[in-house]
Formats: sequence, structure tokens, C-alpha cells
Amino acid sequence: MAKICVHKGCGKQFESPDESPCVYHPGPPIFHDAMKGWSCCKKRVISFDDFLAIPGCTTGIHSDVENSVSNVQTENNTKLTPTSIDENGVEQYGNPVADTSANATTTVQKSMAITPSKKTKNEISVKPDISTLDDPDDVDIPVGAKCKRNGCDILYDGSNRGDCKFHPGSAVFHDASKGWSCCKRRVLEFDEFLKIEGCKTGKHLFVGIEQPKTKEEDVECRTDFYQTPNKVIVSVFAKQCDKEKSIVEFSEDTLYLDLFHLGNKRFRTSIQLYGPIKPNESTFKVMGTKVEITLSKANGLSWAGLRAGETGAGMIRFGVSGRTGTIGGKDIIYRNQS
Repeated sequence: MAKICVHKGCGKQFESPDESPCVYHPGPPIFHDAMKGWSCCKKRVISFDDFLAIPGCTTGIHSDVENSVSNVQTENNTKLTPTSIDENGVEQYGNPVADTSANATTTVQKSMAITPSKKTKNEISVKPDISTLDDPDDVDIPVGAKCKRNGCDILYDGSNRGDCKFHPGSAVFHDASKGWSCCKRRVLEFDEFLKIEGCKTGKHLFVGIEQPKTKEEDVECRTDFYQTPNKVIVSVFAKQCDKEKSIVEFSEDTLYLDLFHLGNKRFRTSIQLYGPIKPNESTFKVMGTKVEITLSKANGLSWAGLRAGETGAGMIRFGVSGRTGTIGGKDIIYRNQS
């Protein structure tokens, strides 16, 4: 029977511990102000969902044995356990100590109480209305898919689509306490937080609803160029281009661009070039603020513009030993446009 790895950051199913690599976090979690991370990693995030998605930093073998080492310890390295839990789910830690001050008229409890807090900046919202989502009856669910609801770790076995106990609220981290906004219970240890039983019952959510894609926007981008005797360097000012989706194609007299940048923006154009080029020797480079394209000229003639038919007015000349034009020349030499 398949088991589930209990290592933090893994959670995969396995039959043999060494059948596949286990990538996990060996260290305890760290919550400081609004930042969340693992003591064994440098990465810190704000969202609780992003925290759970931080990839592991250590490779080992799977295990189904819970780690007995506590993540929250006292100065004497002993596990901190609650002395009592009241009807509201408030956990009391330590022993009550009498107040000996002169103004004290009654005995004051000086135990450490972790009480449910109001919504603070550290409360991270989960995906909107996930508690109201349900998988369609005809959806294909892959075996082994994990329930997406908060507090439920059930894996789909081919038939178990109901009896899901989950938290419809959001994760709340206030000082050292951890809990869910839909529940009153608060705990100190992160392991205990993950084990807080769901307060609502419904169907499992193995697939969910795909978020609608952002509408694509066609835009124009500024284009500049300069030239050397053998090359034309073109700059297309499109920020943060997607290298995987963007396309730059060369032919002997045409430059085709299809650039995806800044999320949903797209710049498409086909430029009929002023002069012939060598497609096999032309290259491009995606940079942070632009795409730089190097066109290799098929001859040594200077270009009056980037596009065919442009005049020499305002052309960008390159440095020469003569006064203007090609190297050593006194006059500008244009390709015959007729």
C-alpha cells in the first residue's frame, strides 16, 4: 500500500523509501513579522500559499515516520506543551504565579495565554471563495491528486470525492500563535497548526476551476537602430519579454517579431528591411528593457533607414576615417532603391 511522505515540502506517495528522490526542508519553519520561510533556506515570502510552495533544499529518502523533534522549544530545550485548553480553544502555558505587588488585591495569572486575535497584517488570504468551489461531476481527476482545500491532505484514489474536512477561512499568524480565521483554536508549533482538524465538511476539491486568462493586449513598441559597415543593430524597447514565447525570425529581406512582454502585452510586426541580410549570421538577445537584434548585412552598403523605401533624412551614420559614408569614403553610398 502506498504511503505518504511526512517530510516538510515533500508529501509524495511512495511504496519504497528510495524509489524516487525526496526533496524536503530539514529545518523548522520561521515566522518573523509578516515574513515566512524555513530555517534551512534563505528564501522568505509573505503569502502562506507561497510559503507552502517553497521547494525543498535537501534531497534524501521518503519516510512516513513523524519527526519527534519539536519546532518550538524552551530555554532548557524541553517541549512546550499546554497546561490547559478552555472552552474557547485558548491554550494556557506555564503555571500561575501570585502577584506580590502592594497594589495587587487578587492573584493574577501570569501564564502565557495565546488568544485568538483580530485580523492583522499577518493574516494571509487564500484563493478567493475556494470554500464554495466544487469539482464538476464529469471532470477527469488523476489518481494521486491532492485535495486543494485548506487543512485537507487526502489524495484521490479513484472514488473518494466526499467527506472532506477543511478550513474555509485563511491562515492567521500573530506573534507566536498560529491558527485559522474560521476556528478559535491557536497553537504554537507549526506541526500542530497543520494538524488542526477542519471545521467544515464538504466535497474534496482535487481540480478546482482554472483562473480566467488575462486578455491579451496588442501594443506598439519604439524601435531604434544604428549601423556599422557590416551590421545593423536594432533595439526594440519591450520590457521583460518572455523568452520562451517570443519569436524573432530572419529572412533575406524581412525581420519578423512577435514579442510577449509585461504579462499580457504583445508586439507583432513584420519589417521589410532596407537592405539584404544574412539570416544565418543574424542574432538577437533578450534584455531587461529591450530586445537587441543584430542584422548581418549581405553587402557593405550603408542603410538610409531600417525599412525599405525610407530616405536618408535623419539616418544614423557610423564613425569613419573619411567625413561621412562607408569607411574611407567622403560621400554616402546608398543602395539603389529603383
